[in-house]
Amino acid sequence: MSEQSGSDTILIVDDEEQMRVVIQRILEDEGYSCLAAEDGIEAQETIRSKVGALSAVLLDWTMPRMTGIDLLRWMKEEPRIEHIPVIMETAMDKPSFIKEGIEAGAFYYLTKPIERDVLLSVVKAAIDDFHFTQGLLRKLQECGNPFAVLEEATFRLRTLYEAETLAARIANAAPDPERTMVIAELINNAVEHGNLGIDYEEKTKLVSEGKWFAEVERRLALPENANKHVRVHLKKEQGNLFVEIEDQGPGFDFERFLTIDESRLFDNHGRGIAIAGSSLDVRFVRPGNKVIVSISLQ
Repeated sequence: MSEQSGSDTILIVDDEEQMRVVIQRILEDEGYSCLAAEDGIEAQETIRSKVGALSAVLLDWTMPRMTGIDLLRWMKEEPRIEHIPVIMETAMDKPSFIKEGIEAGAFYYLTKPIERDVLLSVVKAAIDDFHFTQGLLRKLQECGNPFAVLEEATFRLRTLYEAETLAARIANAAPDPERTMVIAELINNAVEHGNLGIDYEEKTKLVSEGKWFAEVERRLALPENANKHVRVHLKKEQGNLFVEIEDQGPGFDFERFLTIDESRLFDNHGRGIAIAGSSLDVRFVRPGNKVIVSISLQ
């Protein structure tokens, strides 16, 4: 994930000119580049022409001609742009609206009136996730399908780099590698939360301070973690690839993270397990330090 904002461009889509101007000023003061559109139709044209340059879309829900939720659904059906994170900006904070947005692919929310610090925190989280996803997709292109003739194998890994590399290789064994790539979230979780013991609240603070990566490296170097590893077992069976991921931690309350609820919508992380669960067949085993993923190879 990138800690830089200078090269990131954000599209602001809002029919209220004053709101667009205020948000653009805040983001540009932080070093982001901004584009603006006053409704969904104009936003479609901008997205088509700037698809390779956009890192995030900040999208108002209620607009004339095309609503924000309709634009979001269109984006998620377009392979070239479905990975661009969308931040929904809305005064409608009822659980039913939030659920509708999440089901359409919005994992980031801002409620009006928008506070500067909350805006910057959510934008940074979305852009960090965008760069993380882009890095995984590059790994997909590099490694091909090394598991084409594999029947069963066990891997042991320690670092996030090893986790992401293995995730890319697993994904390339599937018919839809880009969708399957979210398995990286589960393997990363086993490293950082399981073996290294970084809990949710700690990560929230570390991410907001820009210290998360440094803390992961520090904990990896501690003597008590030197021999800890994540075990990943692969087995092909009846047209499926079963992936068993097991860490050496005490487990966690995984049910809390299988869905995204309104209490965590504005946090700067914590969506990975829910995203993986919405894309893959995921089953956690109590106490939570083991998860089994079934991937159809057909």
